[in-house]
Amino acid sequence: MVDFLKELVNSEVWKLYQPYLISIVLGGLVGIEREYKKQKEGTPSFGGIRTFMLIALTGTISAHLASIYGNFLLYTVLATVTALLVVAQFFERLPGLTSEISAVVTFLIGVLCYRTEFQLASAIAVVTLFILSFKEQMHDFVKHLRLEDLFALLKFTAVTVIIYPLLPDVSVGGVNPREVWTMVVVISTVDFIGYILTKLVGERGILITGLIGGVVSSTAVTATFSSLSRSNVALIPEYGAGIVGASAIMFPRMALLASIVDVEFAKFLFVPALFAFALGIFVAYRLSSKDKRSGANVEVKNPYELSTAIKFGFLYAFVLFFSVNALKVLGDYGLYAVATVSGLSDVDAITLSVAKLFSAGELSIVPGVVAILLAAAANTFFKWFLTFSMGGRELLRVVTPGFVALLAGEVVGVAILVLLW
Repeated sequence: MVDFLKELVNSEVWKLYQPYLISIVLGGLVGIEREYKKQKEGTPSFGGIRTFMLIALTGTISAHLASIYGNFLLYTVLATVTALLVVAQFFERLPGLTSEISAVVTFLIGVLCYRTEFQLASAIAVVTLFILSFKEQMHDFVKHLRLEDLFALLKFTAVTVIIYPLLPDVSVGGVNPREVWTMVVVISTVDFIGYILTKLVGERGILITGLIGGVVSSTAVTATFSSLSRSNVALIPEYGAGIVGASAIMFPRMALLASIVDVEFAKFLFVPALFAFALGIFVAYRLSSKDKRSGANVEVKNPYELSTAIKFGFLYAFVLFFSVNALKVLGDYGLYAVATVSGLSDVDAITLSVAKLFSAGELSIVPGVVAILLAAAANTFFKWFLTFSMGGRELLRVVTPGFVALLAGEVVGVAILVLLW
């Protein structure tokens, strides 16, 4: 049976029919979503599973014939299909053009299949399916955006487009200005995703809000929840759970940021990050009460605000400069000192700096991971102080097991990493 399948896949017959089969499958995926929407909402809409399968098949056939008789035939068929969609929209008078545009995309997916661009065709089909399936979530996303958020994004984009090409692509004291702004764009984008998720979560529970808010800033979550705990004493365990959960999220976030610079380094950082995250989430879950209805909004700034982005850019350049030179002058211990001090305010800058140093071959695995974890430990101690100064003794007592668990996870993870290394 296996030999037969191998022969079939390698045969000329399979190569002839493969584009058509894949085209039908991908068209069917889009069609299933349209059919499901039509049946779920009970409202008339253009096309279903059969229609979209046929449209994809039409695209593949058109591309096949165009390879023989010329591309004019493909353009003619595409124009004809588009005209039919316009006629259908006119007579059915359905709101929106989502299904009609999806049909055109499906036709082009069929064309890609004939040209054996299977990976691209599949990717476009999946993206189309995602866009169609998450209609409500996308509308919620826009609903939670403020005009100020859009202005911040536009200003940030404009400055990036204008400034980025003007920045010198040279290393000055170990710092490349163009690379610095690239990291600003990366961090701002990651933070913006968390920013929007925080807005979408709303009042759905303190622990969940803390976890999502931790994607942007675990320090902001700690400050907000510590302050709220003074006026909501009965919810101190919940606020403690949110603070510990946000602090735990910091660890996989660091591994994600490191992977953007160097995937190999991120693999090693992932080991201690996973231990710290798992122990922290376990304690946060234990602290969380059974009543999940109470919620709280985390006050975080739009990371696309120019002032916020520029501040991070200077911080990253500052930390990178001192990391490079401390490593040269004082060795690993100099880097540890810089990491500890910088970690009090922010772990992103040292994470990116260390990953860059490793990628450049100036730092080995273990010292790099230890430096980042020292920054995380310093940041954890700072949040520990915040809970006491802003929340009081009771909140400090509640979060202490969680912070101890995070630090213990770091130590265990580093020990395992050293043994493996």
